[in-house]
Amino acid sequence: MEICKLQNVSKSYMMGEKVSPLQNINLVVNTGDFISIEGSSGIGKSTLLYVMGSLLKIDEGKLYLDNKDVNSLTDQQLTNLRAEKIGFIFQENNLIQALTLQENLEFAQALGKKRITDSQEIVTLMERLGLLDRKDYLPNQLSGGQRRRAMIARALINHPSLILADEPTNDLDDFWANEIVQLFVEAINKGCAVVIVTHNNKWAAEATVQYRLKYGKLALLDK
Repeated sequence: MEICKLQNVSKSYMMGEKVSPLQNINLVVNTGDFISIEGSSGIGKSTLLYVMGSLLKIDEGKLYLDNKDVNSLTDQQLTNLRAEKIGFIFQENNLIQALTLQENLEFAQALGKKRITDSQEIVTLMERLGLLDRKDYLPNQLSGGQRRRAMIARALINHPSLILADEPTNDLDDFWANEIVQLFVEAINKGCAVVIVTHNNKWAAEATVQYRLKYGKLALLDK
């Protein structure tokens, strides 16, 4: 089932001069897909993820999420769709700083499709990610690796249809990076789609489909 489609999508910025990181991008993401996007630093990979999650407006083309043209949705409908269908993992720490780890996950759950919290599910996920003994810690009391795992837990807690992950293995050692990839695979086996941006060729190779973004164009790589 199609969960995300970009049709001739372009995005530009003015940075003294016009910069066009995305030029006529076409991409279809179906449930069960595990897609990696590679490319040099600053080439526009994060921009592409933000566009896919409708966090950035496009200049040209069409974006469909859950078979809906995002231009046809109200701001509230789009907010609800993102909360219910998409799990974001950003490079930057965007946990709510005034909430503990457990409260961050409860808040994310309350925004999801069930609109309720499930304490046992939260405990199980924190335990899987080695965070249970940090459940009452604020984000600034966590190490970089713990914050990264907390952000991943928040993205997974609502069983999204699509996970958009920007350098998800940053700050993680090989053990936890492997564990995160395994969690992604388990989510995919349950019907999720995962799109990751990474500089790490090892983790990129775990994906079933690999793309490279270069000079605004998205190219499919041979496996």
